Amino acid sequence: MDRTVKRVAEAVGLPSRTVRYYDRIGLVSPSERTGAGYRLYDAEDEGKLRFVRQAKALGFSLEEIRQLIAAAESGCGQVVPELNRLLEEKVAEIDHRIADLRSFRQRLVDYANGRGGGCGCHSHHAFCGCLNDVPVPDINVERT
Repeated sequence: MDRTVKRVAEAVGLPSRTVRYYDRIGLVSPSERTGAGYRLYDAEDEGKLRFVRQAKALGFSLEEIRQLIAAAESGCGQVVPELNRLLEEKVAEIDHRIADLRSFRQRLVDYANGRGGGCGCHSHHAFCGCLNDVPVPDINVERT
């Protein structure tokens, strides 16, 4: 039994506008349309939408999900290696972000502990200098 956007969205736990968006970007398109242009989703389409929702819950981007769908359409045996590869990449990315956050946290703690609570403002004619002694990390800025 084919379902309209509203019904398939309710069945898979997504907003209707998200289902329409996935169709617009070609991620999950309905199996058919009515003469009036209404989208009709079949059981396979519904399964793909559930797959997308679950992949989003794991933090995958829409492009990564597109890769997973392509692998799954080649057969379930193809999706597992691709899923494992993407999961390993996600874990490495998260580990890197955690390390960056720990480093940033330590910079904040070190600065808070070393500032002594004073403001450092010496003139009422200049903007507050409370942060003048903050060590600023090097930022590479590409010029175009």
